[in-house]
Amino acid sequence: MKVAYWGNCRKSGVTCALTAIGLTAVLAYPFKITLFENHYNENGVQRYLFPRKWPYCVSETVTAYGDSAYGNLSCADYLPNFAGSFCEMGNCFEKYPIIELLERGLYYVPQFTKNADLYDYQFHFNLLPHLQRYQEIAFIDTNRENTISSKVILEDADVVVVLLRQDMDEIQSFFQNYSSLLPKAFFIISDYQKKSAINLTKIVSEFGFQNDSIGVIPHSEEFQLAATYGRMIEYISSNYNTSEEKENRYFMQELKKTTFLLMQQVVFNRELGEVF
Repeated sequence: MKVAYWGNCRKSGVTCALTAIGLTAVLAYPFKITLFENHYNENGVQRYLFPRKWPYCVSETVTAYGDSAYGNLSCADYLPNFAGSFCEMGNCFEKYPIIELLERGLYYVPQFTKNADLYDYQFHFNLLPHLQRYQEIAFIDTNRENTISSKVILEDADVVVVLLRQDMDEIQSFFQNYSSLLPKAFFIISDYQKKSAINLTKIVSEFGFQNDSIGVIPHSEEFQLAATYGRMIEYISSNYNTSEEKENRYFMQELKKTTFLLMQQVVFNRELGEVF
């Protein structure tokens, strides 16, 4: 099951949403989810998951696809609080290192080169074919640029999570230019300001969204601070069941609701595929 996360404009919150929903989903449900990125981005998934020292270790060490040096990675030294370090995921990704973030639930395939063109080429020709056979759930941070792997990912994805900013013109732009994605799209308003005049009720009414196909990730200063310092796992885990702070309760309530609506669509598509 392939779930592509994508946005039609810059700073739409794609990477942050993918990471937050991946964490929330495996805390809430018995899923196994692996996080992928089809493009190099120094502010990618790893930025939100690990302390600042970690990204430099990954980007400097993991540079050659298929190289035996993967077995010599020392980054696990920086991860004493995680359920696992580097492990192999069956026969599908034996040439890629994979990090177990939450035990038997959430995994992450680190970026493997800083060269943007090479990354796209290798993802398309080497990793994407394995994803076609992957039986678990793959969350893919998908480049909004018109790259070869992005085209295939958006075409083949079972669900496309479209990140939208709280801006009527940008939402209108999506409908005008990317209507082909509508049949399998799930929408998320990122950094959602509930007191804005452009609230969810107005957006749903204006564009005719189905209530079960759109959710929000609210604005939260504390969440953003945790994410900036690579502490998203700690923030979501510690606030998942309860929080004394009103903003954190509201944030987790909406994040859980959005995760539920999305995973309901993902599981429905998965079961439908098994039937046929």
